[in-house]
Amino acid sequence: MSQRKSMGRRDFIRASALGLAGVGTTLAGTPAQAGQAAPGLSAKIKSYRTLGRTGFQASDIGIGTSQTFPTEVIKAALDAGVNYLDTGEGYGRGAAERSIGEAIKGRERKSLFITTKFRMDGLAGTADVAAKLEQCLERLQTDYVDCLMLGPQTAASVKDELYHKAIEELKKQGKVRFSGAASHGPRMPGQGESMDSVLLAAVDDGRFDVLLLVYNFLQKEPGEKVLEAAAQKNLGLTIMKSNPLGRYYDMKNRVEQLKKDGQPIDERLQKSLEQMETMAKRAEDFAQKNGSKTPAEIKAAALKFVLADPRVHTLNLAFNTFEDVQNLLAVSGQELDRTEGALLALYTKECGSLYCRHACGLCESECPSGVPVNTILRYNHYFEAQGSEKYAMVKYATLETVRADACRICRGFCERACPYGVPIRTLLCLAHSQLVLA
Repeated sequence: MSQRKSMGRRDFIRASALGLAGVGTTLAGTPAQAGQAAPGLSAKIKSYRTLGRTGFQASDIGIGTSQTFPTEVIKAALDAGVNYLDTGEGYGRGAAERSIGEAIKGRERKSLFITTKFRMDGLAGTADVAAKLEQCLERLQTDYVDCLMLGPQTAASVKDELYHKAIEELKKQGKVRFSGAASHGPRMPGQGESMDSVLLAAVDDGRFDVLLLVYNFLQKEPGEKVLEAAAQKNLGLTIMKSNPLGRYYDMKNRVEQLKKDGQPIDERLQKSLEQMETMAKRAEDFAQKNGSKTPAEIKAAALKFVLADPRVHTLNLAFNTFEDVQNLLAVSGQELDRTEGALLALYTKECGSLYCRHACGLCESECPSGVPVNTILRYNHYFEAQGSEKYAMVKYATLETVRADACRICRGFCERACPYGVPIRTLLCLAHSQLVLA
C-alpha cells in the first residue's frame, strides 16, 4: 500500500505537527554517518538553467542553507548532478565549508559553482577581506570561489566600497569570479531594511552578478519585485526559504511541557493557544478535503511553484540525509500541474496564516519590548524545518536582545500589526520553550 493511501487524516496531522505541513520526519530519514556509502538513489538532476550573466549551467536544485552539511550526503547529491553549492563561514562555524571541501575532492572544479559569504564587520582593508577569504578557501580545499556574497542590511550598504574594491582585487588574483548579494531582511528590529529594498538597490548598483533571496508560494510579492528587476539585467537568481511549510509540535503537549517546566500559562497565552488550535483544525480539514495529502507531496508542489518561474535559476535546499537527495532531486525538471497549483492556492487560503513570513518584520516596530520576531522565528525554522537543533539553540542563547519569554505576559501588539493573521505571540512563546538551553 502506498504511503499516501496508508497515511490517515490523523497521521497526516501528526506528521505535519498540527497544521504546518512540513517534512520533518517524513523526509529527514536517518542522518548519514562518516564514511557511510550512499544507498541506491534513482533521482537525478533533470534540468540545468543558465545562471544569468555568469553563463554557468546551474542545476535547478542546489545545495544550501543547511547547518550540518553531511559530507557523504553532499557527495551523493553531486553524484546525482547537483553542481551549485551555497555556503558560508557562519554555517557551523566553518564546518559546512569543510564538509564541502571534502565532498568535492577529485571532482572537476570547473563543473561546480561554489558560493560563500562572511561578515564584513571589523574588516579594515582589502587585505583583511583577502585573509578572510583565504580561510574559506582553505576549508573548501579550493583555489577560488565562483561567487563571494555580500550580506547588506540596508540599501546604502550595497555600495560598501571596501567589499567592491576587494572583489576587484580578488578577481584579478583569480580568487573570486563573481560578486553576489544575499538578504532575508533585518537581523534585528531597526537594524536593517526590507529584503526587497536592499536587493533592488543591489540590482540598481550594477556590480552584482548573483542574488540570493526569499521567495515561496506564501510570500511572493517582495521576491517578485526583485526577480523582475534582476531578470532585466540578466542577474543570476538563487532562492532560499522556498519551502514555507515548517513543522510545529503538538500544541497540547507543548502546553503541558510548559506547565511541567513551571512556566506560567497566563490567560492571554491560553487564548492564543486556542487560536492556534483552531488554525490546526483548519489544516486538518484541509488534509481531509484533499485526500490526506502527505507533507512530502505538498512540499514538492511548493518547490515546483518556485521553479515554475523562468526567472529563477536554482533553489538552495538543505540536504541532511540520503532521503533528502532522493526526494528533493525528484522535483528537478518537474512542472507544477493544475491540480498542484489549486492545492497550493487552497492551502494559502485556509492555512496561510500558519506561516510567519521570512524577511517580513512588519510587526516588529509595534513590539514594546523590542523582541526580534523575524530573527527568533528564523532560528526556530532552523530547529524545526532544517533539523539544526543545536545550532538554533546556541544562536538563540547568544541573542543580546529581549527574548521571547517576554511574550508570555504581552497583549500581542505584534499580532494586531500582522496583515496575515499569524498568531505570532504563540509562535514566539513556543519557540522560546524549545530553543532555551536546558
